[in-house]
Amino acid sequence: MIQIEETKDYKLIATLNEEVQNLHHHIEPTMFKPFNQEKVELAFKEILEDGVKAFVAFFKEEKVGYILLRSIELEENAFKYYIRKLSIDHICVVESYRKHGIGKALVDFSKEYARSLDLKRIEMNYWTQNENSGQFFRAQGFSNFNERLCFEIE
Repeated sequence: MIQIEETKDYKLIATLNEEVQNLHHHIEPTMFKPFNQEKVELAFKEILEDGVKAFVAFFKEEKVGYILLRSIELEENAFKYYIRKLSIDHICVVESYRKHGIGKALVDFSKEYARSLDLKRIEMNYWTQNENSGQFFRAQGFSNFNERLCFEIE
């Protein structure tokens, strides 16, 4: 019922991204711009040309979400060992299709994708104010390993 396929269709990803971009703008309006189809299309075009892999989710043949995955390699240095990991850069499920297992299918896909690349770690982040995302990812087995804090200067 849920199918996931790789895509290079940056225009499709941009269209699916509208709800997420507007949510981010609502959460952090001084940081995130309101959705602009043309500019977001160009941004996704560049992202996909930079080695990020995009996968679109289909539910009953309807395009209902996507995930962007980036394989990362960090060279060993005086502080850290050589690291290979997968980053979930974006994940989106169209609001009217949430609670149908699509987000879980996308995350499960990312786990299989990481295994296919022999990667042992997947990382992602979300905005703390987006409590639904935090709950969702914890339910998928993710746990906190780092926290970022900010201080706004007035």
